[in-house]
Amino acid sequence: MHSREGSSDKSGPSPTSGRRGVLAFLVGAIVSVLAVIPGVGVVLDPLLRKKKSRGKFVRITTLDAVPPDGLPHRFQVVTVRTDKWNKYPPEPVDAVYVIRTSEQDVPIVFSVICPHLGCVYDFKNATGEFQCPCHTSGFALDGSVKYGPSPRGLDQLAVEIRNGGEIWVDYKKFKGGKSEQIEV
Repeated sequence: MHSREGSSDKSGPSPTSGRRGVLAFLVGAIVSVLAVIPGVGVVLDPLLRKKKSRGKFVRITTLDAVPPDGLPHRFQVVTVRTDKWNKYPPEPVDAVYVIRTSEQDVPIVFSVICPHLGCVYDFKNATGEFQCPCHTSGFALDGSVKYGPSPRGLDQLAVEIRNGGEIWVDYKKFKGGKSEQIEV
């Protein structure tokens, strides 16, 4: 029989090597988690931001571009659109009707979206009223319902005159089919 001198008969890992393995594992796990947290924050940041009111003042035109004839004049709403991750260049997103008379300091502005079901209505010179082609709603120049199924009058938007004659509108959209204005 051969005897092995200097060899020790170990039945398992030493207590110090086990502690070192656990410590190495914990340090590795902590470093891994700390490395991932900023990435998760970047990805979730847009989703966790507080929702802002969608209305914002947008430059529509100038007072000089709207004749003070008391008739509606259609203008595009051009704005910078953003979503959770992207910002887009200025582009037309909708339109409004601007009505100005010589007695008004600030014109009246209506969204072109019918409050019934969201169709785009138009002004008819022949009848002197706004008409929606979808369900035959008619509206007076002041935005009130003349006839048809619309539950409310036209959606009037807040207006400010800035920089000596620029028309700025608090551009918003509202839910259709409701008797009160509910911003979407």
